[in-house]
Amino acid sequence: MSHSVEQFYHKAKVLHEKAIALHRERYRVQGTYDAHACQVIIDDIRALAFEIQHGMIDFNIDFGKGSSPQ
Repeated sequence: MSHSVEQFYHKAKVLHEKAIALHRERYRVQGTYDAHACQVIIDDIRALAFEIQHGMIDFNIDFGKGSSPQ
């Protein structure tokens, strides 16, 4: 299944947000962190990065409409 450029951008944005969440979890002020929570975030990041890398982008999908023109 193809995605629009806007959907691709949104996935990249979510990837960035997850990376920030990982950084915040790993470097808490108290100096401790939840290793399991970090691993879950890393797994999510890797899965999303794989989807971004291997997903098809349909340049014919109209911006904002989410479907290919007829």
